[in-house]
Amino acid sequence: MKKYLFVSLLMFLAAITASAQENKRKPHFSPEEFQAKQRAYITEKAELTKEEADAFFPLFFELQKKKFELERNARKGFKRQRNEKMTKEDCRKFVYNMADVKIEIAKLEREYTDKYLNVLSPCKLLKVQHAEGSFQRDLMKRMTERREKGHKERNAK
Repeated sequence: MKKYLFVSLLMFLAAITASAQENKRKPHFSPEEFQAKQRAYITEKAELTKEEADAFFPLFFELQKKKFELERNARKGFKRQRNEKMTKEDCRKFVYNMADVKIEIAKLEREYTDKYLNVLSPCKLLKVQHAEGSFQRDLMKRMTERREKGHKERNAK
């Protein structure tokens, strides 16, 4: 009888472990996949030709990378300071640093607007900008829905 209980317990623990590992095997975030979806979405919504898309997206992704780097560097500074007790002066410096990052991003966006206008008409660029905003809103909506679905599933268990 003890042997039977021991084997049952081992099987139960193995099933729980396997189930937990399956839940952890969610597909990880792939920047390449994200960019491909973003490119397809914007291309369709802005009605870009293949030639327009091929000329535009290298610039678009180059700008995104530069903006990401600026923001990441600013966040690194915040994470470092957050682990310590921040003084009012530290907070003031950080707030101004974040404002400076936003100004640098705006300058980059202005610079790339000129580059975009060398490969797209102003009307197409406006469509691209609207499509990019729409893509971001749709992405946030899907993420929120997934998170809520996950909460409901966890609460139902």
